[in-house]
Amino acid sequence: MKQMIFLLAAVLNGAIAWGQQYTVKGKVVNQHNNPMPFLYTSLLNNDNIAVQQTMTDSLGGFSIKAAKHTYRLIIKQFGREYLNREIVLDRDIDLGMISIREVTELQGITISGRKKLVEQKADRLVFNVENAVMPAGGTALDVLKSTPGIRVQNDNISIVGKGEVLVMIDDRLQRMSQEDLSTFLKSIPAGNIRSIEVITTPPAQYEAEGNSGLINIKMKKARANSWDAGIGAAYTQKTYGGTNLQGLFNYNRNRVALQASLSKGKQRLLTTSEEQIFYTNELWKQEVHNKSTSDVLSASLGIDYKLTGKWTTGFKYLGSFTSRESANQPLITRYANDPRLVNGYVASDVQARNKPEMNALNWYHAITLDSSGKRVTVDIDFFSYRKKDYRFFSGNELDHNEGTIPGTFFSSANSNINNIRNYSAKTDISLPYKWASIAFGGRASYTNTNNDLVVYDHHTGSPVLNADQSNIFNYKEYNEALYFSATKKITSRWETQIGMRMEATQTKGYSKNLDQTNTSKYIKLFPTAYITYLPDDNNSFSFSYSRRIRRPDFDYLNPFVIRTSPYFYAEGNPHLKPSYIDNLEFSYIKDQRWGNSFYYSQVTDFGQELSITDGATNITLQTPVNYANTYQLGFSSYYNMSRWAWWNSVTGFNVNYQHVKSKASFVQSVEGYNAYFYTNNDFTLNRLKSVFFSANYALQLPGRYQIFHISTMNILDVSMKFLLAGKKLTLTVTGEDLLNAQRPLITYYSNGVKNAVRSYGDTRGGRISVSYKLGKNSIKLKQRDFGNEEERGRAD
Repeated sequence: MKQMIFLLAAVLNGAIAWGQQYTVKGKVVNQHNNPMPFLYTSLLNNDNIAVQQTMTDSLGGFSIKAAKHTYRLIIKQFGREYLNREIVLDRDIDLGMISIREVTELQGITISGRKKLVEQKADRLVFNVENAVMPAGGTALDVLKSTPGIRVQNDNISIVGKGEVLVMIDDRLQRMSQEDLSTFLKSIPAGNIRSIEVITTPPAQYEAEGNSGLINIKMKKARANSWDAGIGAAYTQKTYGGTNLQGLFNYNRNRVALQASLSKGKQRLLTTSEEQIFYTNELWKQEVHNKSTSDVLSASLGIDYKLTGKWTTGFKYLGSFTSRESANQPLITRYANDPRLVNGYVASDVQARNKPEMNALNWYHAITLDSSGKRVTVDIDFFSYRKKDYRFFSGNELDHNEGTIPGTFFSSANSNINNIRNYSAKTDISLPYKWASIAFGGRASYTNTNNDLVVYDHHTGSPVLNADQSNIFNYKEYNEALYFSATKKITSRWETQIGMRMEATQTKGYSKNLDQTNTSKYIKLFPTAYITYLPDDNNSFSFSYSRRIRRPDFDYLNPFVIRTSPYFYAEGNPHLKPSYIDNLEFSYIKDQRWGNSFYYSQVTDFGQELSITDGATNITLQTPVNYANTYQLGFSSYYNMSRWAWWNSVTGFNVNYQHVKSKASFVQSVEGYNAYFYTNNDFTLNRLKSVFFSANYALQLPGRYQIFHISTMNILDVSMKFLLAGKKLTLTVTGEDLLNAQRPLITYYSNGVKNAVRSYGDTRGGRISVSYKLGKNSIKLKQRDFGNEEERGRAD
């Protein structure tokens, strides 16, 4: 009887023990202590079958209950494992904070992983530059050329299918002309860049400025408890040769983090353009061969100091100094209706030089309020831009025998000093709660722009001040903004984010010559909304909406009139209005490899600089103007293939339909399609992973882009990279535009007159670069992180 009672008690005790539930919980954060939501957390039994599964919440937390047993705990997202370890669940277990980084150490277990070349997140695509072969030894502009989904044509930067975009550096907006922006980006060494973020739907905390997205260039920072340095040199051969020297130093120890870089380069180029204007009675053909030399110096310095365990402050300086000179001899040939018969010529000579100088200073504070990730950041920014321009031109009209026509000599000298100063301050507050993550903040900005144009006529051979064209223009702009956003995890598979940004703008422009003042005031709301559905850890569906604004460039608002011949002049437009853009996008991502997107974009008061041709006088006016409402509908897709360790490929295409409804008499409404295909391939050629080959190809099919029809364009770049001397020495050889086919023919109609332009930016060439790095990656100190994610400010 006693044996029966003992056996029954043992059975009941075993049943109770088996039925008892224990909990394993933890919180997953990244290297910046930001919560990591949407990570799948699973408990697997001995047969590798998931017995329990959940997802981390908006705070990165998870909690799983299961019976007493030995399990394997798996944490992963989109097929990438962040944790894989054995758990003996015989009691409640709290794993505490689980930090995810490139090398993560957790209770004696080290998980090593190399970042993917391309990562797709909810609102952006991330291109990890350190893993790419092609940009090595180049500049920031070369990096953008290698970024999937980005197109750089004649130094103009755009997202494929979505038009020109604005560029940020470490979340700080850089607003300047395309020409000055490309010059600035050429001054930044590619080796200083960690990643490129292509943000197609910026959330509310970002400024509403920008057409259909933003490009964010993230600079490298020193790893905790380490120092490193690098020096490099590059030689580029295009039509002419060019050189570049650069150095970089990073230090991070105890409370101090320091970053410094210096780059010096010089490049000569020969660019060409051929333009045809089909007037009613004549065909005008202009040829320009422009020789230019750019001498560029850039420097950066950043100092971060950790005041307490939760408060970090720092300064960052960025400077760029360029000197450019150019010379060309435009020749216009005037043909009769029969292109074999020449009516005459317009020959001229142009000498130009300019010196843009940019200085930017940022002072920031990052304060962590508690262990849940609540955080306050404060940024104060100053930006100055000074550009001296000088242009001298002279010429004559010639008869069909190339004889000078009396009384047609023209000559003038234009000099302009452009000064821009911008002051801004902003604060961002992030409050993650279990029920939702809240973010809100505000920003104030003031910009003062001064232009002083002096024009001298040289028609008589001696300079005479032209008081009609000489002018002084001052432009002031004030911006104030408030925003709020909330992210809510509805269920384990659904998450939504809503945001609202309000921006108020006041502008005042004064022209001394015209004695004219133009003012404007407006307050606009810019909503954003996202919804994401994750049926499992391999598939993601999302839908987003955003409204954005594209304010006129400062130089577009300048009413100056610049003449370069009797038949061509440029003029600003102080009445130019902002454009407003509404964007809708539906995306599907599978296994973090295959990304697809349907998108719709509508632009109200679309504006850009156009060449307006007068068929009666044969005079062309180049001026910015709001001339249309537009919309486009498109589809893009890419696949990141990394099935084999030795080959990584990103291949994609974009196709869209565009409709331009003109509001101006000089431009007709047009519509049409365009398509773009690209494939970027990186190969590892040996087991030591010290020899790499890269080949990037892009094809632009003929099609319609805004009011322009663009012909076929092919781009082929290849590169070889060798890691030598214990992988401290890097040798890279690159060939650019090997097909010599970046010469698209662009046609459009102005006042019914056909214009056709084919230009070539001296893109074909080769580059050889060498760099050497040294440093100590691990200083034996207490592990810590610096919270130095700099906030952006609107910089011009």
